[in-house]
Amino acid sequence: MGTIRIGTSGWDYPEWVGPVYPPRGKLDKLRFYTGLFPIVEVNSTFYRLPPTSYAASWVRRTPSGFRFALKFPQAITHERRLVGADTELRQFLEFLRPLQESHRLAAALLQLPPSLPFEPATVRGFYEQLPPEIPVAVEFREPSWLSPESFALLREFHLAHVVVDEPHLPVRLERTASFSYLRFHGHGQPVWYDYRYSDAELEGWVPKIRELAESDTELLVFFNNHFRGDAAANAHRLTELLELPSEAWMVRGRLPV
Repeated sequence: MGTIRIGTSGWDYPEWVGPVYPPRGKLDKLRFYTGLFPIVEVNSTFYRLPPTSYAASWVRRTPSGFRFALKFPQAITHERRLVGADTELRQFLEFLRPLQESHRLAAALLQLPPSLPFEPATVRGFYEQLPPEIPVAVEFREPSWLSPESFALLREFHLAHVVVDEPHLPVRLERTASFSYLRFHGHGQPVWYDYRYSDAELEGWVPKIRELAESDTELLVFFNNHFRGDAAANAHRLTELLELPSEAWMVRGRLPV
């Protein structure tokens, strides 16, 4: 079985103080998080791209084996809708540079808008702009992307298909690159992410995860259900269910039970 890295979508949530982080004292949450999980998904880059110094700071504050996955800015995916985003793409790639050069970059997440249908020429044109040395995972949000031609383009450009657990799209265990990517969004009503996975639900995912990670494939797994610290609790429990080695990533936080 390949390498499996499990983490959460973000680390800096006020409601995690107490359930995940110590309730008292000044704390570098990112440093503490690295004692819980080996990887984190950064969603803040979707809303606003911070100065490059932020990425350099993340490198300094984390151990060498720790990894980051960063979401493409919404200016590229939702505003430009993959067309004419040369400047925004260049800025994002520049932000990634400290992570890439330090071998901390696990992937860049291209989460597409639910209002964007699959159009082969547009998609090919954008994929052609992506540097091959940057591992990119693509998350579909609209059903027309679940087509043979769409998956063929992912394989042609060695981009990973993001397997999603969410209310509106089916689970498709497609491996299209040298790594796989899985996101747990939750099934809350009305907010997907306001949800805690049961042990039975997580146990049902164990064989699927082993299938995605078979051979030498690396699998990146993230929980996006951040309310109350549920993402951290579910990520920890899935790590236990998969019987992953914990020597380098000993859990020392007060994870919710």
